Amino acid sequence: MNWLDRLERKFPQLALEGLIRYISFLMMMVFFLDQSRLLPYEMLYLDSHLIMQGQVWRLFTFLLIPKSTSLFFLIFELTILVMCADGLESEWGTFKLTVYYLFGALANIAIAFVMPQAQLGSYFLYLTLFLGFATLYPDFELLLFFIIPIKIKYLALLSALWIVLALALNPWPEKIAILLSVGNYLLFFGPDFFKTAQGNYRASARRREFAEKTKQPDGPRHVCSICGRNEIENPELQFRYCTCSRCGENGVAFCLEHLKQHKNVDSRETTK
Repeated sequence: MNWLDRLERKFPQLALEGLIRYISFLMMMVFFLDQSRLLPYEMLYLDSHLIMQGQVWRLFTFLLIPKSTSLFFLIFELTILVMCADGLESEWGTFKLTVYYLFGALANIAIAFVMPQAQLGSYFLYLTLFLGFATLYPDFELLLFFIIPIKIKYLALLSALWIVLALALNPWPEKIAILLSVGNYLLFFGPDFFKTAQGNYRASARRREFAEKTKQPDGPRHVCSICGRNEIENPELQFRYCTCSRCGENGVAFCLEHLKQHKNVDSRETTK
């Protein structure tokens, strides 16, 4: 992406190495603080009305609220999150991963102010990290719940189907909010998907065109003008076309047996 290269040259300080690892650690801390009721999630949610009243920390703290409600699932959630972030950072570099994350975070903040009735939190933002990793490493094998081996592309397909279902069932404000929430994924991966789909369509069109050109006609192509046998009913036969003066320039089809008879007759008539 040329625009990303230009952005990196202009703002190299945006490259925050290990960003998701730090965020995952803070998510663990916030989980325990909520469990002990020292800092309940209600104080951290992204709420535009409360932000306008001075609770500006909500612009950042909503990113620290985990989805899991039990410690076991939280450990699994954060393990997957760190794994995906490390994989993306290894493939893309620190700057691109940071921009990817910031785009998703800013999209959620914009939703909170433009469509406060369609609050989504940070769930879709972290889902885009998972989808991004699965797109780059589709055959990576994951131990689901640390027990069941499964390729990550299948889990990503289930997540994508869930997004499609959410888009189909929710009213328009939620549809727009969901699309904006996964906008960073669409921005970074959409062009490649479009190019791949376009290339596949062109290849499919070429295959169809070739098949049309090489398609056999419904009836036989070669029929002996004497015995009437053809290559469909008698695939063992060979056929030739004669373009003698009597048969004409377009030629007349003969099986090999009757071609010899035709030539003998033609030669006798010529010698008379």
